Amino acid sequence: MVIRSAGWSYPVFAGERLAAAIPAIIDESCRGGRRFAVVSRAVQKAQPALVAKATGGMEVIPFDDGEELKTLETAQTLVEHLLQRGVRRDSVLVAIGGGMTGDTAGMAAALVLRGIDLVQVPTTLLAQVDSSLGGKVGVNSRHGKNLIGAIWPPRAVISDPAFLTSLPADEIRSGLFEAMKAGIIADGVLFELCRDFADGSEEELNEIIRRSIDVKARIVSDDEREGDRRRLLNYGHTIGHGIEAAMNYRGITHGDAVAFGMIGANAVASGRGTLDRESETAIRDAIRKRRPRRPQQLDEARVLEAIESDKKFSQDKRVMVLPRGIGDCSIVEGISREEIALGVRAALDELG
Repeated sequence: MVIRSAGWSYPVFAGERLAAAIPAIIDESCRGGRRFAVVSRAVQKAQPALVAKATGGMEVIPFDDGEELKTLETAQTLVEHLLQRGVRRDSVLVAIGGGMTGDTAGMAAALVLRGIDLVQVPTTLLAQVDSSLGGKVGVNSRHGKNLIGAIWPPRAVISDPAFLTSLPADEIRSGLFEAMKAGIIADGVLFELCRDFADGSEEELNEIIRRSIDVKARIVSDDEREGDRRRLLNYGHTIGHGIEAAMNYRGITHGDAVAFGMIGANAVASGRGTLDRESETAIRDAIRKRRPRRPQQLDEARVLEAIESDKKFSQDKRVMVLPRGIGDCSIVEGISREEIALGVRAALDELG
């Protein structure tokens, strides 16, 4: 599969036993300079044999991940480390880890020497179905999630499901919610696969990954910089990001936050009369079936304050992605603060 971007098109590889092929894929996709692999310490500990295959001939930089470390300071530390090691314009940075690793290492790749080649090797389900795709890199600000960033497309994305075998159940569930989001946006079969997925079914999981990549690839190839169509991928994220920010990015996975954000967005759509009750119930039941983790009660005002700083808003124009049915979402402008408050209450009621 290929994703088109303004600068270049890049391949997305997904399948078993790809880890060992990573050096060869880099040979075909990148320039011939030195290769630096930023490797999540958690992945290195859980999958040492896979990491060894993936990083053959590379200079490994161990990396501590965690949402609280997804900062400009962390990206700058990586940049300084690369400069100290003699990075050049023809060097390649290979990010091996989950979304936090890919986003932060990708930010470093975009900044150092005004940009070097980047290869994404996502090792969580959420990163394989979403965050590694599309060329967005970035870090968090004290004002909100992913507010400091750039568009820096990789030269390749390489997803080996073997990395997922050591993931805890929370991480699989988080990725399934992100894949479910893609299904509700544009693929009803994908939604059903996520709803009915039985833990341990490798064939179903591979199909979920493939279909999720296909949805995102089609959307970001049409709209790289979120001028219009790409904004569809924000379904569930307006309120979800507000919940994450209100919790200081701790105590809830991104996928669980998106799940509650989808319930909130559906409440707004239902209140407008654009989402039928049958579809709203089907989505809510699918989310409940996967049992997102419910953190402590949150204050509605804190969540609303976080949402108001959302980068998708401009001045007083609030934008949300609202479903019209499963496989059919639209970008809606002119959402009122009262409607967002309604959605937040629906999400927090579900949290309770």
